[in-house]
Amino acid sequence: MPLPGEPCAGLATGFGSLWVPLCTNPSSLARVDLRRNALTAVYKVGPAAAEGGVTTSLDSVWLMGDAKGTLLRIDPQSGTVRQKIALASGSYNPRYHNGRVWVTRAEGAQVSSVDADTGKIIAVTASGPHPRFLAIDAEAVWTLNQGDGSLSRIDPATQRLVTGVALKTPGHGGDISLGGGLVWTTMIKTPLSAVDASTNTLLCQWVGAGGDSLGIGHGAIWLTDYHGGTITRYGLEELTRRCHAAVP
Repeated sequence: MPLPGEPCAGLATGFGSLWVPLCTNPSSLARVDLRRNALTAVYKVGPAAAEGGVTTSLDSVWLMGDAKGTLLRIDPQSGTVRQKIALASGSYNPRYHNGRVWVTRAEGAQVSSVDADTGKIIAVTASGPHPRFLAIDAEAVWTLNQGDGSLSRIDPATQRLVTGVALKTPGHGGDISLGGGLVWTTMIKTPLSAVDASTNTLLCQWVGAGGDSLGIGHGAIWLTDYHGGTITRYGLEELTRRCHAAVP
């Protein structure tokens, strides 16, 4: 499907649509109807950085609108900004889960959590250096830290940093997702790393060509090769079993 500009990092679904940040000038946000596979709107709000992101809550679309740290709450029907919340500068990546919007500060070492109903900042929690992409479930908030290539685990109940896990995969890009009881990350030249979410230990790691973004769904890990221009499907159950078997 043609889009009126280059897609940036990050996708989100919600309100029957796929939301695609665009690196236009100025940046913008595309709405694609999932049922009709049609572009239905391009809103005049967009991400603050190419490695930004977008997320949806029960009633709004959220993204960081500028490098100053302005979190935008957007009406999904009209594209108008309902609310602006001031976070720390250099915060770029939001993710909604269970009534909160979590935002990593890529130009620092912290994560903010925001009440998705009121827009009130609930807490600011320390993380590893330059956290960018994040994954969340009921047990933990995980951030992939571009500064030292580590993972940070935050307890969503206490808002405290629990531990860090060294992956040794620093640099720009990368991605993170959860599946099969493991935390999966990718980075160029380290296509996959898998961390046991119950023990916070690195189980296995694949090194070589490929990597940069991944998704988990339909019983599979979908892994891109940024430089090769391909996407590969791996069985989630099989890879999870192989990782556990690799541990002495």
